[in-house]
Parts: sequence; C-alpha cells; structure tokens
Amino acid sequence: MLSLRERVVRFGPGDGLAGIITTRREPGSEALPCVVIINAGIIHRVGPNRLYVDLARTIALLGFTVLRFDLAGLGDSAAMRGTMSLDESALHDVQQAFAFLAASRGATRFLVVGLCSGANYGIQTAFMEPRVDAVLAIDPSVARTRRSTIVHFARRLKHMATMREFIAFRHPIFRRTLGDRRSMAAAQAAAGQSERRVEIAAATTASLANVTTELNRTMDRGMRLMLVFTGGVNHMYNYQKQLFDLLPDVDFRDLLTLRYMPETDHTVSDLDSRRELMADVTAWLMMVFTEARHPAEQGLALVPSERRS
Repeated sequence: MLSLRERVVRFGPGDGLAGIITTRREPGSEALPCVVIINAGIIHRVGPNRLYVDLARTIALLGFTVLRFDLAGLGDSAAMRGTMSLDESALHDVQQAFAFLAASRGATRFLVVGLCSGANYGIQTAFMEPRVDAVLAIDPSVARTRRSTIVHFARRLKHMATMREFIAFRHPIFRRTLGDRRSMAAAQAAAGQSERRVEIAAATTASLANVTTELNRTMDRGMRLMLVFTGGVNHMYNYQKQLFDLLPDVDFRDLLTLRYMPETDHTVSDLDSRRELMADVTAWLMMVFTEARHPAEQGLALVPSERRS
C-alpha cells in the first residue's frame, strides 16, 4: 500500500499557482529541507512519462515534504502576468513556492529538483538563493568541449548514410557552413558587424566564467549538487568527465555527485533506468541528509498509483 499522502495546493498571487504536496503518512524529520520540483519544459507537474511523480514519491518516502507544481501558464496554474521574461517569471514562481512552504511548513531550507529547463532554473535559483541546500539537476544545459565535439562527429560518421553524404559534400554541415558565411557577410555589409563571431565567442567565455564564479560561491557555502546526464543529450554531453573539462576552475570538493547514464533517454523512460535513477537519488539523499530514513527500514514499499495527479 502506498504509504504517502498527496494533496492539491494553491499558492502565490491570487492563488494562481497549483501544485501537489507529497508527504509520508508517518511524520518525517523537521530537520530535512522541503523539496521543490520545477517543470521540465512545457510539461505539467507529473513530468515526462510521470518522472516527477516517481521522484516526488521516492523522495517523500525518505521523510521529505515534496512540492511539485506548475509554473505560471503551465498545467493548472494561471497565465503569467506583467512584463517579466519567461526566465524571470519561472524564478519568481520558485520563490513563491519557497514562501508558501515557509508559511505553511515552517521551511527554512530547500532542495530543488528539475529536468532540462527545470534543472537550469534549479541551478539559477541556487545561485541567487542561500536557502537552497542542495540541487538535483537532470540534463541541465551544458556547452560542448573539444573532446565532446570530436566524439559527437565521430559517432555520426560511423553511419554509412552520413559518410556517403559527407564524402559527396551533401552533408548539412556544408550547407550550414556556407549559409553561415553568406548570412554573416550580408549582416556585416548591412550592419558593419565584422566582429560578430568574436563577440559570440567572448559571450560564451563570459558565461562559463560566470558559472565558474557562481558554482565556487555555492560550493563555499556547502551546497550539495547531484548532476545526472543521460544519453538523450549525447549531442552535447557524451563522456563521463566532460563537466570537469568544461569547468576546470570549479572546486567541487566532495559536494558533487555526478551520474552519467549514456544508455537511457532524456526522460529516463525505460523501467530499469528509472529504478536505477531512483536508487541513486535515494542513496545520495541519505548520504547528504542523515535525518532521512530509507523506506525499507520502516517496512514501507512504493506501489505505483493509478491516479493521475
């Protein structure tokens, strides 16, 4: 029997944001942070292939209070109002979730979870919010390294159809290269942007420098980070240590747990991979938060519910 409670909540301005609170029936430890799960792209709070339901229930069985909610304009939440950008609105909504949990549960510390864009928002929230104790980010956006670019194109060239197109100069890479040159020349002639490529390179370098600074700052305050990369993003992240090559100046200490799952897809849809992920998340949380108690120690078992929520 499912040893959990799940209830609908509304919060934020005009109660415009909708979510599901998941808790264990037996009281958990008040010392544990509250967990906030952020939408992946435009998929509502169940997550892709109900991944967020499984994550919420797995985490709640350890004694955490878990809120998975819809950002403004998604699922059952009201549309975004005002002049904020999409990113600004999302970060604002996460802050509203924190405020709701602080008022209703006395929360002072938080753990943020997300996939894809939800992972990006979780990391950005941690950069700006000192109450974030830990982040679980699945397939956040990353830049390629020289090695990952070589690995990507080497894999592509193994396909005979790709090889034939490449040898015959019909591969899209040649069209893109020529198109980029023509459009760049036109742009330069029209607007005098002869340094555009340099500017783009500088912007990328500045972004990495900023991420390095922010990650070092969060590591300094002891924030724990679990990063999961799947085979669903192997066009960008395709070897175990890519993160360290990309951010060589970040001192992760012993605060980072890195998991690379090249055999699963972006939404961890196959059952074996999902079980593996849930086991890894459980192990990580029990290592980071000693107050967490494994369900097996309490005779609890998670049984998938038929109810869609």
